[in-house]
Amino acid sequence: MLKEIMNNGKKTYYNGNEDKPIQELTGITFKVKDIVMPDPIIEKYMVKEEYEWMENNFTKLGKVRELHNENSYASRLYNYMNQKNQINWVIERLKKRKYTCSATITTFEPLTDDGYIPCVSMIDFYVENEQLNMYIYCRSLDFGCKAYVNLVMLYSILKQVSDKINVKPGDMNLIVKSAHVYDRDKEKVNKILNDIK
Repeated sequence: MLKEIMNNGKKTYYNGNEDKPIQELTGITFKVKDIVMPDPIIEKYMVKEEYEWMENNFTKLGKVRELHNENSYASRLYNYMNQKNQINWVIERLKKRKYTCSATITTFEPLTDDGYIPCVSMIDFYVENEQLNMYIYCRSLDFGCKAYVNLVMLYSILKQVSDKINVKPGDMNLIVKSAHVYDRDKEKVNKILNDIK
C-alpha cells in the first residue's frame, strides 16, 4: 500500500488544510491475508511512541486528549455510549448463528461525536470457509504513521473474536476512503520502501 500511495497518490491537502500536504489515494480496497504476528517489517520500523499511543487508544477506556477529548476506540468497542460491549455482542451473535451476515459494529457515537470522527468507522465479521474474516470501512488511514498499528489492533480483535467462537482468524478486507501519507513522513516511508525491495 505504501508503494501504491507514493507512486500513484495525488498531491493534495488533508481536510483542505494547506498546512497538511499529503499524497493520497481515494476509494481503495485491499485485503490483508496470511497474517502472522509479530510482523517482521512492523517490528523493524515501528515508532515506539506512535505504536503505544494507538495501542492505548484500542485498549484503554476513556477520552483521548489529542482527539478533541472524544472517546477512545476501546470505549467505543467495549463500552459503546456507556451502554454496550460491542465485542461481546458480536461474539454472542456469532455463537448463536455462526454464519450470520449481520455481525456488524460501529465506532460512531453520533450523539456525542463532534470534534473527531473515528477513522476506523465500521467493522463486520463474517464466517467463510470455516474462518472468521473481517470487513472494515475506514474514512481515513494515515499510512505514513499510524495505519500499521490500526491493522495490528484490528487483527487482535479478529483473533479475540475467532478464538471465542472456535474458528480460525482469517482475512481483513478494507475499504478506505482516504489512504494517505503526510509530506512530513515521506522520508521515513521512502527509506522503508528502499529497504524492503
